[in-house]
Amino acid sequence: MLTTMLNETDLENRRLALTTLNSATHNKPDLVLPHLDTLLPLAMKETVPNPALIREVQMGPFKHKVDDGLELRKSAYETLYALLETSWGRLEVADVYARVVAGIDDDHDIRILCTLMLGKLLALASFDETKGWLEILADKFKGVLSVRLKDGAVKQEVERLGEASRAVVKVSLLVCKEVPQAAEVPAAMGGEVDAGVRAWAAYWEWVRKECAPLVKAVEEEMREKER
Repeated sequence: MLTTMLNETDLENRRLALTTLNSATHNKPDLVLPHLDTLLPLAMKETVPNPALIREVQMGPFKHKVDDGLELRKSAYETLYALLETSWGRLEVADVYARVVAGIDDDHDIRILCTLMLGKLLALASFDETKGWLEILADKFKGVLSVRLKDGAVKQEVERLGEASRAVVKVSLLVCKEVPQAAEVPAAMGGEVDAGVRAWAAYWEWVRKECAPLVKAVEEEMREKER
């Protein structure tokens, strides 16, 4: 049934199928696991933005883009998050990392979800599986932390940027904890040091300089939760 619905053209049917798969993954994983080889590629496919579902609408004097596939994509990422918790041994780590890292450039809610997923990946994956993504993560995280809102930005924009920045700094601190080599290697070091580790070290040096108050605040929040 789920395979049929995930192959339908109707977006709402596919979204409902993902919601059902998500629920089954949490509550009845034994029903899902035997069919994961078929269901997982279909769910992963839905995490990729579809340009055909993005349209432009006129709102007064302004043009605004509407992504009709956004809710479907959110459901796909939520399903992938659930699978991380219940089916880790059946997942291809590189494929999961690829979609989670791509989600950092997506809608705000997906970005926040992907930072949570990165925290889980850091704990579950090996150093070798993680270090290949450090360079691109450093670039994407720096992009988020470099955003500056225009004067007159509405409250929601300010709050969203603050939430995204805190989430990125938290994951960055987790990277430095789980992959200490990335925080300790001098950025200028050459030789046999992995390119991803060097890129991360340069990024983290920049964060500690440019975002020092935020780093301190997030470190304090994390310490409070650990108590």
